[in-house]
Amino acid sequence: MPTSKTKKPAPAASPAEVPIVSPTTITLDALARELGPADGAFAARTYAGIPEEDLVTEGTRIDSQSLIDDVPHFVASARRILGSLSEAQRGKVRMPAALLPLLVAEAGRLQAMKRSHDAAATEAAGARAALEVQGRSAMRDGIGERDLCYDGLRNALGARRMARVDAVVGRADSPESLAKGLEALASFIDETRRADPAQDAKLLEDYGVGAECAAALRATAQRVRGVASVQIAAGRRVTQRALDLQDGRVAVVIEKILRAFRAARRVDGTILVPELNKAAWMFEARSGSSGKKPPSAGEKPPSGGEKPSSAGETLPPAASGAPGAVSSAQGETAPILGADG
Repeated sequence: MPTSKTKKPAPAASPAEVPIVSPTTITLDALARELGPADGAFAARTYAGIPEEDLVTEGTRIDSQSLIDDVPHFVASARRILGSLSEAQRGKVRMPAALLPLLVAEAGRLQAMKRSHDAAATEAAGARAALEVQGRSAMRDGIGERDLCYDGLRNALGARRMARVDAVVGRADSPESLAKGLEALASFIDETRRADPAQDAKLLEDYGVGAECAAALRATAQRVRGVASVQIAAGRRVTQRALDLQDGRVAVVIEKILRAFRAARRVDGTILVPELNKAAWMFEARSGSSGKKPPSAGEKPPSGGEKPSSAGETLPPAASGAPGAVSSAQGETAPILGADG
C-alpha cells in the first residue's frame, strides 16, 4: 500500500550578513575585539577641526555613564542594520567603515576614565570620613584629659586658686582652641611646681597632675593639632574636565553615525536608524529648534515620532506628502560639534 510522504519545510533562511548579537552579552570589550582597533589617522582627522573647549562644552551636557551604557547596543544595532541592507541601500549610508571602531574605542576610553575618576573620588571620600573619625576621637580624648586634669588641680590647690586655670583653659570649640587650652594647662602645672617645689609640687604629684600630667597634656595637644592639619588631596587621576572632554569626543562620533543613517532613511524609508536609550534626548531629531534639553527626572525621553521595532531598531514614521518629504519628527538635529565634518 503506497504511503504518502510529508515533505519537511525548508529551514528559514537567515540574513547572510546580519551579525547575531545577544543584547545581554554586548559589551564594549567584545565589540572592540570584533571590530579591531580604531584607525589613529582617521581619528585625528575626525577631531582635527574641533576646539578642545567646544568638546568639553558638549561633554558637560551629557552624563558619562549614559553614553557608556548606550554605545554597545547602539553599535550592535548599527551593525545589524548595515548587515541587512542590500548593496544599493548600503551605498546610501554615507559613513566610513572606520567610524564604528572609532566610537567603540572612544567609549572604551571613556569607560576606563570614569572608573578611575569614580574610584579616586570614592577613595578620597573614604579617607575624609576616616580622618573625621580620628579628629572626633582626638577631640573627645583631649576634652576628657583636660577635664580630669582640671578636677585634679582643684583637689590639689582648692577652688580659690582655680580662677587662673579657668582663664587659661579657654574653650574647646575647635581643634586649635582645645590644643592651646591643653598647652596652657600644662604650662600652669609647670609654673606651679616651680613656684612652690616644697608644698604645691608635692600636692600636684599626690593628685596625679604633676610633671607626667603636663607632658601628657602637651602630647595630646600635638595629636589634636596634627589630626586637624591633615588635608585630603583630591588625588583624582582623571579630572572632571578630562571626563567632559572624552564625553564630547564620544558624542561627536555618535552624531556623525546618526546623521548618516537619518540621511539614508530620508531617501529610502525602509532603512532603519540605530537606537539610543539614556542618551537619546541629546540626539533627538528636532524641527525649528536649536536647543536640546535633557528629560526631567523620571520623564521618558521623547520618541520623536519614531516607533521602536521588535528588533530594537527605529522604524521610520509613516510617509506623507511627496516622496522625500520630511516630517517634523525627521527634521535635522541641533548640530553636535563636528557632526557635519
